[in-house]
Amino acid sequence: MGLVLGCDSRSEPELPSSTDISAVAERVTGPDGQAFLREITNQAWRDDGQRAGELFAWIPRDATSDDRDTATRAGHTAQAIASFLADDSETVTNTPANPALWQAFSESLVPYLGAMVGDERDVVGFAPLDGLNSGMPRSAAMFGTVTKKSDGDPLFIDAASKRAHGYETSFAKAAMANPLLADRGEALETLLRAARLRALIAAGAHVADPESPRRNLPLSAQTDVMYQVASLTAQPDDPHIDPKFFRDGRLLSPSEIDDDNWSIYDAQLTVYLTPWPRIRDAVDQFGGTYASIAIGQ
Repeated sequence: MGLVLGCDSRSEPELPSSTDISAVAERVTGPDGQAFLREITNQAWRDDGQRAGELFAWIPRDATSDDRDTATRAGHTAQAIASFLADDSETVTNTPANPALWQAFSESLVPYLGAMVGDERDVVGFAPLDGLNSGMPRSAAMFGTVTKKSDGDPLFIDAASKRAHGYETSFAKAAMANPLLADRGEALETLLRAARLRALIAAGAHVADPESPRRNLPLSAQTDVMYQVASLTAQPDDPHIDPKFFRDGRLLSPSEIDDDNWSIYDAQLTVYLTPWPRIRDAVDQFGGTYASIAIGQ
């Protein structure tokens, strides 16, 4: 189906049928796919991008399809969207609002948050935009684009934070179950996936608003991980942690600690984990990965 050139709202681009999934996928992943995505984002849609956004409604549904070809098609299409948002970030952020279209983009990318940071389980067809041991500049640019264009809708960032939290809790359980393996293998890789996602959230916020103060510095992020580990075993009578950091028998989370007590809390968690040097080493690697991404943009 042809494309009507120009972005005048009186002459909106012609779109393939939202029910013809194959046509949509071919349009987005084909040689003119980036130009197509550029045109629909540049357009000031009269319906706020609702009709254009419906073109991608199938992606989150098909992302986890039992049929590998169906799932791969969804992954390749989401990959094309992510690449466009990364590589055209400087121009895309100045396009018309189109909240419905941007919500569709966010929903299309959510199933692939794990794949973006190296978790190949559950989905196929989506490869990380950057090397996993790099500063991940394209991924950070994509996070920045989505952050800026989401117009207050936290869907994508909330999903990324939830995914990171899941990785952190999985690491904590694995580390306490076998502390000697905490700094290697699947346990460490799970934690580094969390570091990449946490850092991309922070980097994306800075890319979206360079004048804003940087949030979640590596030290703060590392403290969150130490809490996840310590909370599994720490008791109110532990000599290394002040009783004021417990409530109703549970260790308080970092978000519950006031600024005046933060450094004491952090230091005491560090001391608590001293008997497990490989857990501490894993947390340090988390911090290094986080810093290389969050501060490197």
